[in-house]
Amino acid sequence: MQGEGVEHTETKYDVAVIGSGIGGSTLAAILARQGLRVIVFEAGAHPRFTIGESMILETSEVMRALAEFYDVPEMAYYSSENYYGFIGTQHGVKRHFSFLHHEAGQPQDTRRSLQAVIPKLPYGHEIHIYRQDSDAFLTAVAVSYGATVLQSTPVKDVVVNPDGVEIVTDKDARYHAAYIVDASGMRSLLANKLGWRHRNLKAHTRTIYTHMVDVPCYNNVGASRAEYGHPFRLSEGTLHHIFHGGWLWVIPFNNHSDATNPLCSIGLQLDPRIYPPQLDLSPEEEFYAFIRRFPDVEKQLQGARATRAWVRTDRLQYSAEHVVGDRFALLAHAVGFIDPLYSKGLYVTHMTIMLAADLILQAHKTGDYSAAAFAPLETITLRYMHMHDQLVAGSFKAWSHYKLWQMYSVLW
Repeated sequence: MQGEGVEHTETKYDVAVIGSGIGGSTLAAILARQGLRVIVFEAGAHPRFTIGESMILETSEVMRALAEFYDVPEMAYYSSENYYGFIGTQHGVKRHFSFLHHEAGQPQDTRRSLQAVIPKLPYGHEIHIYRQDSDAFLTAVAVSYGATVLQSTPVKDVVVNPDGVEIVTDKDARYHAAYIVDASGMRSLLANKLGWRHRNLKAHTRTIYTHMVDVPCYNNVGASRAEYGHPFRLSEGTLHHIFHGGWLWVIPFNNHSDATNPLCSIGLQLDPRIYPPQLDLSPEEEFYAFIRRFPDVEKQLQGARATRAWVRTDRLQYSAEHVVGDRFALLAHAVGFIDPLYSKGLYVTHMTIMLAADLILQAHKTGDYSAAAFAPLETITLRYMHMHDQLVAGSFKAWSHYKLWQMYSVLW
């Protein structure tokens, strides 16, 4: 993976991509494999910490489809089909989505639980992705197929012209491409430059999260698997502690016999209208002060230790008025983000990559890089955002009334 160099500025690229996260690197690998000249700008450097660690069946299927349709077999390495022989044992197993409903000040009622099991056929489980390794690997895959990747190279401006785009880095180097995809996330240069960013969404949460060690399986500190009547131990999948106004994720990477990663991802999602931020406390202090409301959650985490600085965010939800324009598109979290509740983010990312790659390859043949030619990408992306927003907002309401959640979980 290259650093910025003058020699690259002399090349006219077919596609430029801002951001080498899982979305940007996957799209770059596909397009480079199909013979396009691709350049990727990454403000940071791999490996790097990020969240979005839980796979679902839909994401797994789309990654296998991308591998098949675009002849990039590495895309399927992170689907459940290939397990750990390809991707390494630093990733966790995911055999279920589990939800434990809590009431403040009360022990967790074993009757208030749901374990949604990943079907045994065809693959039997999904994966908890350790993102610092997965994203670095997929970026390397893009390079192996011919993409130019410039790490530690922030983009400060993009100039869209009728015949192409000009990308200006923070060092005033200038690059040119026929088309550009902004996959840089919430601070998307293009979304902000065009004034497209908005927060007119129903879901409303903030988060406090980190990676930890010494997080026990909940079944070791609370009720046993047999008492719940669950097919699997709670540590063998993604555990959601749910309660009025929020939830807490527990995503272990050390939950199978071949595991080599001791970490567990921990994150607290709260509606700030119900639980305003306690800014007089550090993120860690606020986290522990909050979970004291729920004795069995506190019991699971009382001996755990953070391995990196705690992160506390403002409201997570944002979206964009539009997704495409003449000669450019937004991708993945550059468009928007709702909530990691149902692990839909990676699914939406890869579904939109499927369509974006096809439209870019068509445009490369026809020369039509207009917003009209890419309109289907805007339609499907914004519809996914709307669907997920409705689903999450409804879930938060349902957790305040357990019988309502019993019904709503069937809809999910």
